Amino acid sequence: YSATAPDLSALVTKLKRAKPDVIFHTGYNPDITLLFRQAREQGLKFGAIVGHGAGYGVYEKLKEGLGADANYLFNTDPISIWLANQKSMDPKLPPVIKMVGEEFDRLKPGVPIRSAHVGIGAANAYVFLDDVLPRAIKKYGGVDPDALRKAALDTDIPEGGTMLGYGVKFYGEGEQYAGQNARSFPVVLQYIDDKSYVVWPKSQMQRETELPLPAGTTYSYK
Repeated sequence: YSATAPDLSALVTKLKRAKPDVIFHTGYNPDITLLFRQAREQGLKFGAIVGHGAGYGVYEKLKEGLGADANYLFNTDPISIWLANQKSMDPKLPPVIKMVGEEFDRLKPGVPIRSAHVGIGAANAYVFLDDVLPRAIKKYGGVDPDALRKAALDTDIPEGGTMLGYGVKFYGEGEQYAGQNARSFPVVLQYIDDKSYVVWPKSQMQRETELPLPAGTTYSYK
């Protein structure tokens, strides 16, 4: 559907007829809020809903639009740097994570869950400034696009070497996923009582999932 669609009731009717155990949803706001409101009005029930980043990655907006119904939602996304397992991380990185978090709190006081998007930007900027840029200058003679591309393709950071928990090694030219990071992986998060927890994979897992939706919640089929 279009992100600007004013009515999703026909979609909700189809979902209700399908009786889904799990719904996978890619959405922004306000269309996430619209979907949930019309699902509530039409009595749609399910075991879980799993978002795919985008609007599902900004908890304060979910809470603003859904209230208590934001509880127990899942989101598939890069990990927040503030949730990544620091025990398996390069020891030079936790102090940087702490610094970024303190700056976030200073600029956005009172936000219950720090933005994963801010953390992603900080982590990727750090890899660029600490690893790619110096190599481009020293090995390839500058900061022009070709030098930066070659320097990036030389990057070889093991798992735990970034603030996001994973490593960096780009697929090369001629490979199916050329330019993509072969060592990146998403995590599944679950929002519980205004906190975000990693529930998959096991290397980053913080707690067991609440699955399916608990009895008594708005969309639970229990």
